[in-house]
Amino acid sequence: MLSVETTPPIDQIKNAAKRYAIIGVGNLLQRDDGVGVHAVRAMQPLLKSYSNVSCIDAGTLSYELLEWVASSDHTIVIDAAYMRCPPGTVRVFENEAIADQFQQATTHSVHQITLRDTLLTSQTLYSKPSAVTLIGVEPEAIEWGTSLSPKVNAALSSIMDIAFACLSGDNVQTYKPATQKEAR
Repeated sequence: MLSVETTPPIDQIKNAAKRYAIIGVGNLLQRDDGVGVHAVRAMQPLLKSYSNVSCIDAGTLSYELLEWVASSDHTIVIDAAYMRCPPGTVRVFENEAIADQFQQATTHSVHQITLRDTLLTSQTLYSKPSAVTLIGVEPEAIEWGTSLSPKVNAALSSIMDIAFACLSGDNVQTYKPATQKEAR
C-alpha cells in the first residue's frame, strides 16, 4: 500500500472555488473490488488540508452519495472496472465513455448500476456535478479476502496521479498512455 512518503502531494488545486468529490467505490471484502476504497484511504491524509476536496470511502453505497455528488463541481469515481484488459490496467473515462463503461459492467457489479443512477439523478435535479471522471482499474482477484492483488496494488500510484491531475487541472488524457500499461 502506498503511504504519504511514497506519493508526492499535489502542488495546488487549479480552482480553489470548485468543490471536488473523490469517491472510492467497492467491497473491501472482495480483494480487488475494493481498489477504490484503498485508493481514497491512501489519498485522505494527502488532501486533508484542502477544504474543497472531499475523499469519500463509499464502499457499496449508492443513493447515499447523492449529497456529496450534488454539492461537487467535479466528481472523481475510483472503482474496479471490467474492461477486458490485463489486470492492473488503469483507464480514464469521461462524459459518454462513463455511461458506456457502466453499461458494459452491469453484468459484473451491482453497485455500478446504482452509482450510475446517483450521478444521473444529481445531474438531472441539480445540474451537478458539471464534470465526472471515472478512474477504472481492471481487477485480477475478486474472491473473498481483504488484500489487493499485486498487480492492482501496483496500480495505486497511477490512480492517485490521475486523481491529482484532475484536481490540479491537468489534462488527464495526457496520462492515458502511461496508465493503460499493464502493472508488472
